[in-house]
Amino acid sequence: MSATTTGGSGPGRTTSAPGAREQRSPLAAAVRGRLHAVVPRHWSVLFGQVAVGSFVVLVLSGLYLELFFDPSMATTVYDGPYENLRGVGVSHAYDSALAISFEVRGGLFVRQLHNWAASLFVAALLAGLVVAFFSGAFRRPRRSIWVVGVLLLFVGVLTAFTGVLLPDDLLSGTSLRMISGYLLSIPVAGTWLHWMLFGSEFPGTEVIPRLHVAHLVLAVVIGALFAVRAVLHARHGHPQYPGSGRSEGDVVGVRVLPGYAARSAAQFTAMVGVLAAMAAAFQVNPIWAYGPANPAHVSGGSTSPWYFGWVDGAVRLWPAWEIRLGEYTVPPWFWPSMVFLPLSFVALALYPVLESRFTRDTAHHHLLQRPRDVPARTSLGVLVAAFYGCLQLAAATDVLAFTFHLSTDAVFWAGRVAVFVVPALAYAVTYRVCLGLQMADRAVLEHGIETGLVRRLPHGGYVEVHHPLAGFDEHGRPVRPAYRGAPVPKRMNQLVAAGPPAD
Repeated sequence: MSATTTGGSGPGRTTSAPGAREQRSPLAAAVRGRLHAVVPRHWSVLFGQVAVGSFVVLVLSGLYLELFFDPSMATTVYDGPYENLRGVGVSHAYDSALAISFEVRGGLFVRQLHNWAASLFVAALLAGLVVAFFSGAFRRPRRSIWVVGVLLLFVGVLTAFTGVLLPDDLLSGTSLRMISGYLLSIPVAGTWLHWMLFGSEFPGTEVIPRLHVAHLVLAVVIGALFAVRAVLHARHGHPQYPGSGRSEGDVVGVRVLPGYAARSAAQFTAMVGVLAAMAAAFQVNPIWAYGPANPAHVSGGSTSPWYFGWVDGAVRLWPAWEIRLGEYTVPPWFWPSMVFLPLSFVALALYPVLESRFTRDTAHHHLLQRPRDVPARTSLGVLVAAFYGCLQLAAATDVLAFTFHLSTDAVFWAGRVAVFVVPALAYAVTYRVCLGLQMADRAVLEHGIETGLVRRLPHGGYVEVHHPLAGFDEHGRPVRPAYRGAPVPKRMNQLVAAGPPAD
């Protein structure tokens, strides 16, 4: 509905009512709802704040590096302050990266800040997904938030990895040679995809400029995914842990303005300080020590970044099985690199649907779960973590064999056995631990909480005093303590409130 007025800048000017403006501008309504939303007071929310904060650091430091970085692969002769490389033919990309490190004021600090922030960004996204998995935050109606989180992790890994490849140093060239082999292993379309990325046969003449464009585009995609996730959170709200509030009408958590915003600003400041200290104290990616990329050289002891090492480990452990399809030969590294890698993210994104299908649970859930209360899911999560952890260790088989003076073949076979045995043991142990914790919870419900106080009985025996639990109301919610000032136990995730001690 609109109202017509004759005042203002001219007659017949049409202005919209507030309700109409909200209906016509869903984005503004979503932003307004997000500003008035309530965020739970729980440590798991910090992972999202760390991810957003590290992305802001990445954008600011990346814009500074863009002022001095030249992604060209044209050859030049290095004539900078680093004496060991003077007179060596290098690419403009490597030369500009060295200039940033040695000649630009604060350039090395910003480079290392950018690198550490990228690792923290991926780690925060991964930790957020882990918490959402074990607490059941991915269930309806928040499946879309889970899918966006998986997409953020996938795009974040690609963005970080393309950034590592841009300096065109020897370690970057080694990784590019691996990518070249992965692309060429794809039947029929492998050669076309290789030329689309490299521009020619390896090492190519256009790979760094194209990776530079892809790096910038992926950063924009991450920003768009963050915006989508914010809109979804504003629409569905944050899930709560059971027992967070005393009654149904209580507001659990803190509103975005001003409390949550102030806490986020303080956390962002602390996070930037920690990243700055790490950038100043811990060296990372010393490209001058590796030298320029050279197809005839391989950096000794080189491994993939930690967020990409599991792919390298899967390639190393996969058996040397070649499959011939007519005139095409599918090499063994095709399956762990070009099939296992995308399937891992697809399975992660589809897990909420698969669990809902197997458990026949189609209801909406606004309360989170404790891992012990869902032993099957918790054990499955530990199994997957153990499996990918074994693959991560397998990425450094040569380093492990050299460091501990072991046989390389023995290390390989130990890794192949471990990827089957360790996850199975992890599943069995985790399942039994969850059942044991459930039994302990039932004992607390039956007998109360142990106080550590021992009382002597009239006949001379001794018994420990237990703190009884107050009852629940007709809706299954914990009632208030029986008297003012009664302590509330932290066990049981605050599901119950404490009553007066036993006589």
